Amino acid sequence: MSERDPALMGITEMARESGVSVSDLRNWEARYGVPRPERSKSGRRLYSMSDKETVIRVLALRDAGLSLTGAINQTRKAGPFGEGGGTGDVSLFATLRRSNPDLSVHVLDKRTLLALTRAIEDCCFAAAQRPILLGAFQDQRYYRASRSRWRDMARSSLCAITFATSSAASQSTNDETGEPIVNISISAGSPLSREWALICDGVERPACVVGWERPGQEARPDPARVFETLWSVDPSVVRQASRVAWSIAARHQPDVRGIDDILAERTVPAARMDALHVTELLGRTLEYLATAA
Repeated sequence: MSERDPALMGITEMARESGVSVSDLRNWEARYGVPRPERSKSGRRLYSMSDKETVIRVLALRDAGLSLTGAINQTRKAGPFGEGGGTGDVSLFATLRRSNPDLSVHVLDKRTLLALTRAIEDCCFAAAQRPILLGAFQDQRYYRASRSRWRDMARSSLCAITFATSSAASQSTNDETGEPIVNISISAGSPLSREWALICDGVERPACVVGWERPGQEARPDPARVFETLWSVDPSVVRQASRVAWSIAARHQPDVRGIDDILAERTVPAARMDALHVTELLGRTLEYLATAA
C-alpha cells in the first residue's frame, strides 16, 4: 500500500485515535506482535483501520477485567470479523468515550434517550442536507417500531444503515420507498447489542448520541431502562462515530464499503458548538418529553 494511502495513519495519529500512548504501542508490538503496522520506505510505522480496531478491542477487554496478555490472546482467537468465534465488533460508546475524554457521560432512562434521539433526527432533517444516517436499535423489534419513520428519513438520506440483533433479520433490505435501508444483523455477543445509537452525519447540523445499557435491568419496565449516554454536535466527533459504525457494517456486509469515498468528499467542518443548534436540539427534546408525559 502507498504511504499516501488515506486508510493508513502514523503512530502519533494512531495513539490519538486509539487512546494508547506511542510508547505503549511500540511495547505491544515488540512484546506481543499486536498491532502489526506496515512500514514505509523510510521505516515509519503505518497503521490501518484494522490495527485501530484491534487495539480498541484489546482495551475493551481490559476494561472488562482481563489482563493485557489475556485481552490480546482473546483478540487473536477472535480473528477477523465473524471468524474464530468472535464478533469482531467494537463498542461505539467505548470508542467515543476513550477518544473524546472531554465528552460528558449522562445517565438517562430510555424515555429521555428516545426523546433526544427523535430531536436529533428532526434537527438533522430540517436542514435538508441528505445526511449519512446510522442507527443501533439493540433488538430488531425496536427497529420495527420505528421503521415507518426510518423509511421517511431514508428518502432524504444519502444512505441509511441499522444494527439490531435478530436471528431472522435480513442482511439487506430495500424499502418500498426505493431508498435502501441496510439492516445489519448483529449477534447477542456483539458490544452493539447493549447499545442504542443514532448518527446523523450531515453537512449542516451533524449530531450523534450513543447510549450503553447498564447490565442487570431485566426486571425494569422498558421505558425505565437506564443508559450511560454520550452526545455531541461536534462535526469531528460525529464523523468519528460514523466511521466506526461504517467499519462495523462493512465487515458484516462488504458491499457497503463505498462509504470511504462518500466521507472523503465531505470535508469535516472546523469543530464548533453551535449555540442555536444546541438550543433547538434541547427544545425539541423537551417537547418530546412533555408529549410523552
